[in-house]
Amino acid sequence: MPLLNFVIEFERELYEDVALALARRLFARFDERIDSLTLVPIPEDDFALYLDGALVRSQRETGEAPRVADVIALIAT
Repeated sequence: MPLLNFVIEFERELYEDVALALARRLFARFDERIDSLTLVPIPEDDFALYLDGALVRSQRETGEAPRVADVIALIAT
């Protein structure tokens, strides 16, 4: 199985807590499959998850926060 590289981008004031919670859930679900997980504070009003450089979900674009289920769906396809 290939290793996974995650990047979570988040606006600090609005999304820091949920970004940290998402990181914990990703580790709980994928543990040893994670090669890297990077948390990146950004100045824009967004909360986004990337997997191996590809956008999984952006709060700003979809109106919904990224979820572990989004990653599971991508990996299953």
